[in-house]
Amino acid sequence: MKIAIVGAGIAGIATAFELMEAGNEVSVFEQHRAAGEEASFAPSGLMWPCAINPWGATAFQQVLQLGLARPAFSELQIQGGVLSSPRRWARRQQAVAKKLRDSEVLPALQSLELLAMQRMQHLQEMLDINGQFSQGLLLPLRKEPSAAALYELTRRLSAAHIDYQRCNEAETRAIEPGLATEIQIAGALYLPEAWSGNGRLFSQGLLQALQTHGLQLHTQHAISGIQSTGSGVRLQWASGSQDFDAVVLCAGTHTNQLLRPHHVQLPSAPIHSYSASIQISEESLAPRRAVIDLENNMILTRQGSRLRISGGAELGYPDSPERSDDARHALISVLLEWFPGCIQPSQSILQMWRGARLTVPDGLPVVGASGIPGIWLNTAHGGFGWGLSMGCAHHVRQLMTGQSTSTDPAALDLQRLR
Repeated sequence: MKIAIVGAGIAGIATAFELMEAGNEVSVFEQHRAAGEEASFAPSGLMWPCAINPWGATAFQQVLQLGLARPAFSELQIQGGVLSSPRRWARRQQAVAKKLRDSEVLPALQSLELLAMQRMQHLQEMLDINGQFSQGLLLPLRKEPSAAALYELTRRLSAAHIDYQRCNEAETRAIEPGLATEIQIAGALYLPEAWSGNGRLFSQGLLQALQTHGLQLHTQHAISGIQSTGSGVRLQWASGSQDFDAVVLCAGTHTNQLLRPHHVQLPSAPIHSYSASIQISEESLAPRRAVIDLENNMILTRQGSRLRISGGAELGYPDSPERSDDARHALISVLLEWFPGCIQPSQSILQMWRGARLTVPDGLPVVGASGIPGIWLNTAHGGFGWGLSMGCAHHVRQLMTGQSTSTDPAALDLQRLR
């Protein structure tokens, strides 16, 4: 088949790999001058396990608090009146959070995650793409959480088949020798099989490899419309159009704009978050693996010779220098509190980023048929875009080619949100 993909983030490029491997002719359309310019540009870098992501699936969010009081920056901040669309979406998300159980979310999340790991291993055996990968994840605890909260978290980790170790202070500092000596640590949870990496670097490397095998990339092509024809679909942009047998929307926050003329709508919201990337100045004092600060909901990952710390969640706020400055201060303050000496405080940040992750109330991605002939969805990945990219892409491939799927299609289909 001749297939178009709208969006050249990690989801779109992973989908291109899967569909090309299945023997299809694939073209990717991207509105920016380069791939990975929006949600895939500088997210946290945390890949697996997805269930421990503090900005992940709704069913896990409350228990990850571990009964600890947290600052405002660690919570979703919403602007707008009680009847505004951000407030209405947040109320729906909270209602879903109260209703959902692990038994409804974890099977699909775990299945997709396993599929993503298998497909990543397969891809790496074929192409060996550099992703600055790092193994291991530490969750240090400044104070001992309540026994009930800690029990519930470890129970859910076990239910998700995530290996973990309870560590005392000495064991925690042995895992991460660069931790501040003056900070009080009650212990930690250590996940030895966790992985993190640089999603944008990986997606750029994969894109280059696919182009040598025939992938057609069209940058600066903002798709303005999609028409379902009798035999396929027609993509339209400012200066032209082209017909395809099918199209996969990996367009993130632009998805609803393309679906609206067809009277299809995702109950989604663009949640904005921040990240700061900065050069390591003292390797011996830098973290060796990923670290999650559960009180501040911040994720710290290695990106080669750089560190990336990410956090914050905003809904309905416009971008502003003042909010970016506040975010920069919050991120760097937490980094220096945990790992003082690994960077120079006066050193300029190499990269400060604010990006939107399209999210639906249950936190799971929307992958499958759109209900419009010839138009497929691989979008709304929330905080899981990097980690689940290969799994979601293979799931789309299975559905489009009529194969049986390893993940229950109903758990990811748009119809579940109706």
